[in-house]
Amino acid sequence: MNKFDGGGFSKMNIYQEIWNADQEDNGVKPVLNENQGDPNSGYVVVNEQPITDQALNLFTKVVIPDSKKKSYELCRKLFNNYTLSPNIPEQETQEEMAEIQELLEYIVDSKPMLVARAFMEKQTGKTYSSAKWYKILMDVWFAQFSQTSGKDLSGFEHVVVGEQKQGKVSGYHFWYKYYLDDSNELLNSDDIEYLGLKGNNQSGNMLVPEVSTLSYKWDAFDYDAQKYRPLYKKIGGFFNGCSVEGLMALGTVRFLGEGRAPKEAVINNALYNMKVFRSSNGKHMRTFYPEFVQLESGNSPSDLTEYDTPTVIVTDPQDVVKSTGDKMVKIIAALVNPVGEDAGFESITLLNTSPNDIDLNHWLLEDKNNKQVSLNMIIKSGETLKIRLSGLGSPQLSNKGGSIKLINNKGAVVDKVAYTKTQAQKIGWTIVF
Repeated sequence: MNKFDGGGFSKMNIYQEIWNADQEDNGVKPVLNENQGDPNSGYVVVNEQPITDQALNLFTKVVIPDSKKKSYELCRKLFNNYTLSPNIPEQETQEEMAEIQELLEYIVDSKPMLVARAFMEKQTGKTYSSAKWYKILMDVWFAQFSQTSGKDLSGFEHVVVGEQKQGKVSGYHFWYKYYLDDSNELLNSDDIEYLGLKGNNQSGNMLVPEVSTLSYKWDAFDYDAQKYRPLYKKIGGFFNGCSVEGLMALGTVRFLGEGRAPKEAVINNALYNMKVFRSSNGKHMRTFYPEFVQLESGNSPSDLTEYDTPTVIVTDPQDVVKSTGDKMVKIIAALVNPVGEDAGFESITLLNTSPNDIDLNHWLLEDKNNKQVSLNMIIKSGETLKIRLSGLGSPQLSNKGGSIKLINNKGAVVDKVAYTKTQAQKIGWTIVF
């Protein structure tokens, strides 16, 4: 029996299923050292150590066997089809359209896409033929749309190729594009200045080669103006080792609402928020990227100690709603597993780091299941505020690990933290973030 038939396909493992299918197809394995790689199936060595004179690149070696190269070559053809600035209209030529069609024809029936289609068929009861899936990919990833000041935007341009936004990198969530820009292969120049890992990878403590969260400078070539533009990414990220079709398959099932794919993914024992933003009309991809949360269970106890204090990292702050001011209020602690009953005794502690009292009227606390509680109180300058959770429809702090968001009255996420199952097992102890 096909593993996607007869109820054997769970929506909770769809992202792992796509990842596995892509690794069997054109994806290459992300590894921490060359000894872990197999040249027959391909691999990418991810530098998870602090920057030294000898380690100034995120990817120290990439091996793509001949059998997998066509996918990368077809994708690469599209990179010079887009203007760097989202405010400049695109002039899509017949040649460029032919390149898009050639890529789609190659990937529409690839292994990760077949997994994605099987998932959608099971979830919706509909049939997704090659022709129908081709149209979905075209509409979601390549159809151009305008939004606010952006002209002729597309999901592929933003996610895979990257754009500029007031001197900053916007999008740019495909590891292979980053690798080419950093390895002299696109324009015979090293266009990336790698500034180090952030969050889940910093200081080499959290070795998760499947994802990188980093800071860098990019001398991006503006094909429209025929010159380089210096851009900066304070913090950004992407999955490592997936092919473009693997990345698009992950993003497509997350994008298509009727598939009800989960917002969270567990891939190779790491938990991610699968962040997706749609165009204003809801028909096209605006951006898609992974947000590392924590290592999941299934690892040895010695491994778990390295992951006791994960921090949720928003890998592309430009893609989410902007904060209306400095992040002056912080989540500093939580009592997740109180002695006795949880309801009414779980608590979250905030700290006002500013010199001013702050009115928290219409601010919210939100748990990992999107349950919220309104604060409606004042936190004085330099003081802490302890919020008890009633447990009656309000946020609940799971003893299996979770996350907490602080949201201001404009809808902006002011602070976000996470804790692991290991931390939550300590009864009566307050977790400090």
